[in-house]
Amino acid sequence: MGNLELFTPEAVALLGAFVLFAMAVFGACRHTLWWTSTIFATATLVASALWLHARGEPFFEGIYLVDSFSQLLKVAIALGLTLTVLVSRDSGSVQEHARGDMPIFLFLGSVGLMMLVSATELVTIYVSLELSAYALYIMAALHKSRQEGSESAIKYVLMGAAASAVSLYGITLIYGTAKTTYLAGIMAQSALYTEPLFMVGVVFLFAGFLFKLAVFPFHAWAPDVYQGAPHQAVTFIGTASKIGAVGIIIRALLLAPDSQVLADGLLILCVLSMTVGNLAALVQRDLKRLLAYSTVAHAGYLLIGLIGVSELGVASTIFYAVVYLLIAFGPFLVVCAVGQDGSNPTVDDLSGLYKRSPFLALILMVGLFGLAGIPPTPGFAGKWFLFAAALSQGMFGLVLVAAVNATLSLYYYLTVLKAAYLADPGDRPAVTLSRAYTVAGGVTIVLVLAVGFYPAPVWDLALDAARAVLFGL
Repeated sequence: MGNLELFTPEAVALLGAFVLFAMAVFGACRHTLWWTSTIFATATLVASALWLHARGEPFFEGIYLVDSFSQLLKVAIALGLTLTVLVSRDSGSVQEHARGDMPIFLFLGSVGLMMLVSATELVTIYVSLELSAYALYIMAALHKSRQEGSESAIKYVLMGAAASAVSLYGITLIYGTAKTTYLAGIMAQSALYTEPLFMVGVVFLFAGFLFKLAVFPFHAWAPDVYQGAPHQAVTFIGTASKIGAVGIIIRALLLAPDSQVLADGLLILCVLSMTVGNLAALVQRDLKRLLAYSTVAHAGYLLIGLIGVSELGVASTIFYAVVYLLIAFGPFLVVCAVGQDGSNPTVDDLSGLYKRSPFLALILMVGLFGLAGIPPTPGFAGKWFLFAAALSQGMFGLVLVAAVNATLSLYYYLTVLKAAYLADPGDRPAVTLSRAYTVAGGVTIVLVLAVGFYPAPVWDLALDAARAVLFGL
């Protein structure tokens, strides 16, 4: 057995889920549950930050690794959890009887994601993946409108189950050829790269992971689930869960880092995700569906750094994943605030937002500028690093396609901002923000601008994480 102290961030989050469950069973009021969940989410974030530079294996050797890579992603997941819990204070889109239960599933999902980025054994990976997925499935079903929630959850569960089955079949093929489920043991057998059955297993395994990231063509669930799930659930799915997906994709990519088939496949999916996501977002009027297709496009950007598996490319993907959580949270917060009555905000519903709630309009502007990659937001630095990594490997064509797509995305992001800042509010009421929303929005703006003006600390952490996962440093 290893040092169990290394499991502290996950243990704090798991304890939070158990405490919240016990309080809900014994009839604690929703206000008390929210305060308790806020305290535990903050404690999880603090524990993750304190163990940021931890190294070692808390359990049996080879199944669970704590390193610079896993710990940076855990900090990001914990931050996403904390911000989502804050905006769960006023959760009008959630069924009234389930509002106290939402934080329980947020914590369980976070535990699964944290375990996922540290898992280094195929069975452990699968269990962690399912633990995070089940929590998300349940949250997707809790919409105030039972019809919308049920439809959203059914689509999510069915497509998730199919992706899970494909991944599990891939695991069996990998085990059948490698005779081990340990990633280190598999990577040590370089001759496996020439085994067709092994490569089929790797491709099947990736299919399930790409589903979680909403990469085309595994993205079909995203628009409908985003539209039909409660706003707070979508906020978590659209931010923190992407960190876990990126983490496990990078670890799994090392199973066949020199595979040309895998590299070509990622290149094709990268181009298709960027293009389909941006083109589909152009015609969306429902804000949540627009953000869903934006997520598909950004999944394509994330894959740019993984083609070729270089140190600079992996570091760029890690950096972009972390800053994506920050910049994407703002628009989702706006969805939660404008849709406090449970309705799904449209672009027209944002008309005159600058006059109705100047601070909320500022949050929206900072977030959308970040998603569009406009300086001085970290979205610009993230795309710069990704493009630089691709150019270092001679992929000028890919960078050109990505640049065109980034320019294309400006249209629908600026369309939203035009409604918020230039359109007449009409008889739409002012949007009142609670203290929790104000704190979450303020933290988001500060972090986005801080990383945008000075990205070096986060980039250094991303570079250390890349070296840890690639070279074990």
